[in-house]
Amino acid sequence: MTPDETLDAIEDAYRAVNHAHAVLARCLADLVVSTDFAEYPYLGDEVGALLSISSRKVSTLICHAENLASRPAVLTALEEGRIDQGKALLIVDQLEPLTAVQAEIVEAVLIEYARTHHYSRIRQHAQSLIAKLDPEAAARRHEEKKRTRRVEKLNLDDAMCALRFQFTALQGALVWDRIDRIARGLDDERTMDQRRADVAFDLLMGKETGAPQGEVKVLVTLPATTLMGMDQEPGMLAGYGPIPADVARDIAAGGTWKRILTDPVTGVAVDVGRTNYRPSAALADLVRARDVTCVAIGCRQPAHRCDLDHCEPFDGTNTVADDLGAKCRRHHVMKHHTRWKRTQLPGGIHIWTTPMGRTYVREPEPIADPAPPF
Repeated sequence: MTPDETLDAIEDAYRAVNHAHAVLARCLADLVVSTDFAEYPYLGDEVGALLSISSRKVSTLICHAENLASRPAVLTALEEGRIDQGKALLIVDQLEPLTAVQAEIVEAVLIEYARTHHYSRIRQHAQSLIAKLDPEAAARRHEEKKRTRRVEKLNLDDAMCALRFQFTALQGALVWDRIDRIARGLDDERTMDQRRADVAFDLLMGKETGAPQGEVKVLVTLPATTLMGMDQEPGMLAGYGPIPADVARDIAAGGTWKRILTDPVTGVAVDVGRTNYRPSAALADLVRARDVTCVAIGCRQPAHRCDLDHCEPFDGTNTVADDLGAKCRRHHVMKHHTRWKRTQLPGGIHIWTTPMGRTYVREPEPIADPAPPF
């Protein structure tokens, strides 16, 4: 096969895998319905013996099957290969706290959105929709989840372990930013992952880290009406997504404010207040506010941790918003040292062409509500 035919075959195979997941889910859901109540606790043993897998694995499969079967539209989309199993389960999970009417509205939107977007974008979009439908419920759920914060130690092989922290999104962003800033200030033979791990250990043990700590900051976007308490529109925490309005206002109360103008039709950033910054700093702020993340397809590295890269070679006149894009270091190197090509259109639209000639469009993410269609 030619490379192009191979890519088509990969796409077809992935759709077939999605279809198979849906068929398996339907079969397991049917089996659950037809099983006697007394025998249900041992269903895992029945299927486990059939497939030579553990009953625990069967329990997971059955749980997924029942969840998918509860949302026929989602299961149909999976069966038709329009979304994969991970996206399908994500949508079902996001719909769980909604009323039947709300869930039906959000379900149709998310299925269509999931067809062309990556997992993290779907989750953010879902959270934003849900927060707008019922902001008070979103705030309640945040407070409930906040009470589950904890630290876990997971033992690994080869005398290693992992520590897992469950924080609020804001706490996690602040902790990560501090660790990352210190690690980036070090210059030695260690990888960035190794530096971050060593910096985290030093900070927790109260030791010197060997580099300036710098200013810890997070970026939160929220409408002026929300800031003034006129509504409960969610804020957007860079690198995470929507957060309850009350949380966003608390952050803003102790932060530095910057005016960002958005396109009323698309909700995409088009200008940033310059205050006391030099024009070059204002331009960088605008590009990062517009791009939100690295502009490579599927990359979710926050724009404030990315390089600003020219689309066309610098000629002394093209340091403008329509020729600049945020790129993480990995994709910055990819653009300059591989056959990947990027074309930029006005408004922050980035068109990527892969080495095999496939073209993908990365459109800017709105940071405000687009105007409703007429």
